[in-house]
Amino acid sequence: MARTPREHKIETRDARGKLKVRSEPYWRQVIPGTFLGYRKGKNTGAWIVRQRSEDGAYVEQRLATANDHLDADGEVVLSYADAVKRATAAQLAERNASAPRHLRDGTTLNDVLDYYLAEHLTGKGSEANSRGQIARHVRGGIGKRLATALTADDLRAWHRGVAAKAPARRTLQGKRKSEANPAKAYKATQPESIRARQVSANRVLTIVKAALNFAWKQDKLPKDLPAYWLKVAPFSITDDEPPRMLDTDEITRLLNASPADLRTLLSGALLTGARFGELCAMNVGDYSPEQGTVTIRQTKTGKTLHQPLTREGVALFDAQTAGRAKADPMFTKADGTRWAKDHANRPMQAAAEAAKLDDVSFKVTRATYGKLLLLATRDIEMVAKALGHSDSRVTRKHYAQYLPNEVAAAVAMLPALGITTDAKVARIGDKRKAG
Repeated sequence: MARTPREHKIETRDARGKLKVRSEPYWRQVIPGTFLGYRKGKNTGAWIVRQRSEDGAYVEQRLATANDHLDADGEVVLSYADAVKRATAAQLAERNASAPRHLRDGTTLNDVLDYYLAEHLTGKGSEANSRGQIARHVRGGIGKRLATALTADDLRAWHRGVAAKAPARRTLQGKRKSEANPAKAYKATQPESIRARQVSANRVLTIVKAALNFAWKQDKLPKDLPAYWLKVAPFSITDDEPPRMLDTDEITRLLNASPADLRTLLSGALLTGARFGELCAMNVGDYSPEQGTVTIRQTKTGKTLHQPLTREGVALFDAQTAGRAKADPMFTKADGTRWAKDHANRPMQAAAEAAKLDDVSFKVTRATYGKLLLLATRDIEMVAKALGHSDSRVTRKHYAQYLPNEVAAAVAMLPALGITTDAKVARIGDKRKAG
């Protein structure tokens, strides 16, 4: 094998770091008529090859990014030895097109995600959660790799790794990790834990794929780059249980057990279907007494809903807005300040315990609103519009049990079989109503 020609100025990363930034490359002849050059930029350097063409003029072509800050991969980022080999094999008289500009920048997956967050997700309701998922599962590992050098197999291996990773332990504010609820402890071999981790892995995979798609469509990645991310499928997961929904008796118990400020906030949630953050951001001016509507600016989808209110809803918002400035917060705590993130956690938990209810949250109040509206209208498309869903697929999945059931109607037509039961046995609720 031919020996690699030595050039102390550009041969090592440390040596190149001492060179001055300039547009003219630092040259080294590798074989007669062929020169390898290193062009020093402000952020990173590039390998250049120069050859003499048939007409006697020199032809230059960019080869690749130098491994100044990124590890060499043999394709997009080259070491000095790799660059010598590629320069030696270059035929510039026939190939006079430089390597794509995208590769010169050494774009990593982290760069792609930063661009996606800045240009697409900024200000949207999913931004904070997406940033947390990216920081937890991408930044320190696969995120450091070049987006143009990744493969579908790389993404699949990373996706499986996310699913195999134990979740971060979360506790109520003020409690130590050792005081976390043992009933919710992570058990790696339990089907429920496996499914939960796969759901999380799918969620972050969706973010990464969306970022790569967005960057590709915005010409931040080469057009001829194979869309390897499209070949990576999420875990196939069976449908989860429908969200918890309250019945009218549970609603009464919860409201009665809540302090006045929380009771008003919960009432607003149950009468509009708004999320907690949307209620916190709502101002007095968002209510239109003439139209009997309240404006909901959805944090998750970016949509603006003008939600019609029932008579109870109109009465509630009339009471909340009477004599107040339009810029005032619609819902306030007992001290007069606006509700904000985590403010309702403790009072909600206390109210739920007092009402002897489990798994109560503002997600539950939103789902309850959807259920009550569906029971009243039997129109799944109407419920999807009221909740701000993009289409009715999610709505149908969550509320299918409350749709008219043709099988139930058919079963009701079966003839009686003459089977009798002990008339003295009755449900406690029925006895109470009868009394």
